[in-house]
Amino acid sequence: MKRKLITAILLSLIFLFFAVSTVYSEAERNLSVFKECNEYFTDNNSDGSFIYGCNFSTLYSSRILPSTSVRYVKADGIIRAVCHSGSCSYALYENKRAYFVTELNTVNGECYTYSYGNLKSIENSSFAFCDGIAYFIFTDDTYTYVRSYDSNGKALRKYTFDENVQRLVINDSKIYAQLYNGEFYRIDKSGSHYCITVNIMYDFCNAGSGYIYSEAGTLFSLSENSNEHILGTKLNCIVKNENRLIYSDDWIIEYNGKFYKSKNTIQALFFYGNNVAFLDNNLNLNTIKLSDFKESDSDLFNNYGNESRNETYKVNSNGYITGINSGTTITDFKKHFSNEVIIYDRNGNEITSGKIKTGYRAVISNVIYEISVLGDITGEGNVKSNDVSALMSHFVKKSDLSGVYLKSADFNNDGNIDNKDLVSIARKAEK
Repeated sequence: MKRKLITAILLSLIFLFFAVSTVYSEAERNLSVFKECNEYFTDNNSDGSFIYGCNFSTLYSSRILPSTSVRYVKADGIIRAVCHSGSCSYALYENKRAYFVTELNTVNGECYTYSYGNLKSIENSSFAFCDGIAYFIFTDDTYTYVRSYDSNGKALRKYTFDENVQRLVINDSKIYAQLYNGEFYRIDKSGSHYCITVNIMYDFCNAGSGYIYSEAGTLFSLSENSNEHILGTKLNCIVKNENRLIYSDDWIIEYNGKFYKSKNTIQALFFYGNNVAFLDNNLNLNTIKLSDFKESDSDLFNNYGNESRNETYKVNSNGYITGINSGTTITDFKKHFSNEVIIYDRNGNEITSGKIKTGYRAVISNVIYEISVLGDITGEGNVKSNDVSALMSHFVKKSDLSGVYLKSADFNNDGNIDNKDLVSIARKAEK
């Protein structure tokens, strides 16, 4: 009996051992250590706000809110993928054809490593780890699938789908499998459960508890199978928690109709409780209060981030570029910006010539904006009688204008859609 007990203890030590991490001072507000990462990711969940990443052999992790702690640990092998759940970051690494997962608790610095042996036929670019359970993607069947393991390396359950699994995602300690057709399934001990379908052409990021944000400009709810369009922001710069939404582009953060303008380019945004922080282009951590947000003023968005050379165009924090005259060519439009501008039509095709039309999208510094051409209500790039008819139908409730098309009906830019705009558009259409 004693021999069996000793054997069991030794076996458990093979699968689980303690590792040491290096801790940085909480007073150090510069997170330049993340320059060592090939790529870094953000996670705003119920335990706080975090940033994590890796290079080929070191896992880096930092809690941002409610307090700051920076930690890293060196893996005994080549790191293939990283993930984050709760307060812990994880690295999947390979050593002599065997796979291991290192767990780093960002709050208290505790670090453990779990052994899974020679996992044949796994897709090692993505994995998930939560509540002591590891999830891996396997490629040895007609369709790739997911299998779960406990912390001792014992296989638990196989999750199969009618499409290949592209990656595994953790959002607020829940595991999701994203398929190559864009479908998301939550997986747990009871099985797999369909959640949402996203556009597979665009990348996405975690955007708070229960939300992901697609760079196509769509915020998806993982629990309600719903979505909303949020333009004027970018990956890692939007968070929705407890129905409170905060987001930013390169310079301006918007929360509840109020704004905060940064002096430096914003790289990542964090929101937890009533605390807000952002990481700038120098990897400096900036913390702000909700009381620091101000009402928008007329000068806030003109010459926006020093991008616009002409105050005729207005880059709005809500994701629109307005003030564009009908007939403006794409070439002339791009001349108003010092940064590179890429134009896409309503079907997502890149457009390099011709006229700018309402409904086109401009990507500037990785931020997506919808384009509103004055009076071009129908999205044809000019102002004609059908634009007049569209606005008249809107007034008599035969049809409803919304979004960027309603924005284009505000011909005099006074914030109201009324008969003054109708008269102006009609006069423009006669020319």
